[in-house]
Amino acid sequence: MARRKRRIVIRDRRKTALRIAAVLLGLIALAGIAVLAFFTVKSCGVNLVTRTVPIWSSETLCGTGDGIMTVRAGMLEFLSYRDEDYNFSKPLSGVPTGLAGTAGVKAVYTKETVQIVDAPFDIVAEGEIRAVRCGSEHAAVCTRRPNGSECVSVYNSTGQPIYTLEYEAGRLVNFGFSEASGTTLWTMELDTDSGTPRTTVTTFDLGRMSSTGVITVSGQLIEDVFFTSSSVFLVGTESLIRCSASANREIYRVQLYGYRVIDRSMNGESPVLLLVPRGQESLEGASSVRLLTVSQKDVAEESSSVVMLPAGVIDCHLANGSLIVTRANSVTLYSVKGKAEETEPLPEGVTVASIKLDEHHILLERSGEFVLLTVGK
Repeated sequence: MARRKRRIVIRDRRKTALRIAAVLLGLIALAGIAVLAFFTVKSCGVNLVTRTVPIWSSETLCGTGDGIMTVRAGMLEFLSYRDEDYNFSKPLSGVPTGLAGTAGVKAVYTKETVQIVDAPFDIVAEGEIRAVRCGSEHAAVCTRRPNGSECVSVYNSTGQPIYTLEYEAGRLVNFGFSEASGTTLWTMELDTDSGTPRTTVTTFDLGRMSSTGVITVSGQLIEDVFFTSSSVFLVGTESLIRCSASANREIYRVQLYGYRVIDRSMNGESPVLLLVPRGQESLEGASSVRLLTVSQKDVAEESSSVVMLPAGVIDCHLANGSLIVTRANSVTLYSVKGKAEETEPLPEGVTVASIKLDEHHILLERSGEFVLLTVGK
């Protein structure tokens, strides 16, 4: 009986080994299929993913890079792009007039106060709050005093004041944080006393608490500023100007020829700009747009393409280095050369509006619900 039992055990072990081998072979085969599918998807250029999100209004919302902030029923709500465990809901101390935020700092504000998320107290402004911008570690608050003068006050993530800049009435036209360095603050001033517009862009290192550069442009208005690790780009009414981020000197200019820049993105190391003719206020129903790509070298090496759009366009955005065209029932991705590379059908309903939240996310308003479009991430 003992020998017989031993044989049975050996036979069972062989069966078990065969089963394990079969399972392992199956897993290896599935892994191979999954890897093949992954690379097949990537090689086919599939970059668009959609999902419905629980948002009820587009009136007060803000993309923060890691999610969406919105206001509902007296509560500040945050929806994480990646993990629902990071969602939160917090009571508000007043009726908000705006939201601002990044992955590092999030804020909601009224005309009198700023509430930084997780800060122990609200910030009470000395004047009317015009706007709030957030960097990776700070919030900058622009206020206007009764005499018309303005100031930009910088606070850390706990609401402690660390830096203040003062401006004469009517001088400050814009401010924000560098995309390349979330601790670099920039301001834009406009001087028209001489009859010729003169714009000054100043950068500040909040780590050193000091100014790091001044760029001045005369003869045209500057409508936007954006940063890379090596460049400061000034978007003017007549030209795009690239300056060195380290030396703050002008490197080159590219004429815009009566076009207005309405969006921008990065295609690798090359900035891409979305242009429409000046005077065109909306892209709804547009038949074409222009894309301008420039380099970060000593010469612009600009390339331009005109993208012929399909009928029924609702809006266009640049995201992840591509042109995203929304229509009532679909979204199409175009390359910077103007080639349609992918179309994503949308669920039942009709798209009535689209909002670019950040470089990888666009929010579509569709028949009373909201669909989040993720581009290449």
